[in-house]
Amino acid sequence: MTTFHDFLRTRQTFLLTGHENPDGDCLGAQAALFHLLRALGNQVHIVNPDPIGRSFDFLQQHTPFGHARAEDALPAFDAAVLLDCCQLSRVGSLGQRLQKSGKPIAVIDHHVGSDKGDGTICYVDPTAAATGALVRRLHRELGVPLSKAAAEGVFLSLVADTGWFRYSNADAEVFAMASELVAAGVDGSRIFDALYRRNHPDSAGLLADTLARHRLRLSGKLAIATLDKALMERAARADFDTDAVLDPLRSLEGVEVVALLKERFDGTVKCSLRARADIDVQAIVAQFGGGGHKKAAGATMKMGMVAAEAAIEGAVQQSLLAAEGSRRA
Repeated sequence: MTTFHDFLRTRQTFLLTGHENPDGDCLGAQAALFHLLRALGNQVHIVNPDPIGRSFDFLQQHTPFGHARAEDALPAFDAAVLLDCCQLSRVGSLGQRLQKSGKPIAVIDHHVGSDKGDGTICYVDPTAAATGALVRRLHRELGVPLSKAAAEGVFLSLVADTGWFRYSNADAEVFAMASELVAAGVDGSRIFDALYRRNHPDSAGLLADTLARHRLRLSGKLAIATLDKALMERAARADFDTDAVLDPLRSLEGVEVVALLKERFDGTVKCSLRARADIDVQAIVAQFGGGGHKKAAGATMKMGMVAAEAAIEGAVQQSLLAAEGSRRA
């Protein structure tokens, strides 16, 4: 049986990709894997469905990131690797092109159920704090020293998915890894400045306008904010990360679940959920074809905003009632 290590060692040319609108974990893991595979003597291309965001452009000082436009030919590759996702449908139209290529698809991911996605071979651990942490493990298992560029990618993955070590998934492995990465030359303050201290002048107004739209439901246990197309257009122009609204709402006393609903231009609604207590939001979004983690998950809901808001409120209410019942039992 082919192991994941064998899969990496027996291919010559790789195409690395990830989900639409790639975030810090996705991009950081790609950078770390790019340098791992290069160290093994392979040719590697990173081709994402969307361009790299301005906040992450510091990675391009050492790692080339490309994105796929319909009119562009893909570089030649022997195998594709999906990072931070497991389904080709999450890669947009690029996913269809990869499927038609007939080339094997590998998955490196830490989301629940990723071993049941579109990968012909998988390197998956839902207990890992970030996809980048898995790429760090691959370096160790394959005996490849961690370069400074790869270390910076892993560090970005960790801080992106642990909220700069504030979330409950910041376990002993994460802190040990962070110490190792800093010792390898990673400058955490420089990365923080790149991510959070270069915001567009309209970003403060966007955050204020987004927070002003929040409402408390279910006796204050659910905080919900909805962003219509007009606000999403403003956010796109300012390269504003709309998820910035999640933590302020999660900090409100009594709130157990935060829901951010974003109206997409195709008429669907992108839902992001965060939990503060013992509510499993991954189970909630699974009802709508989504996925993620117990305390952070999302889905694309194929319905309008009004219907999506009602559906999320109903699903959260059921989860709250079930959790209350379990505590009483």
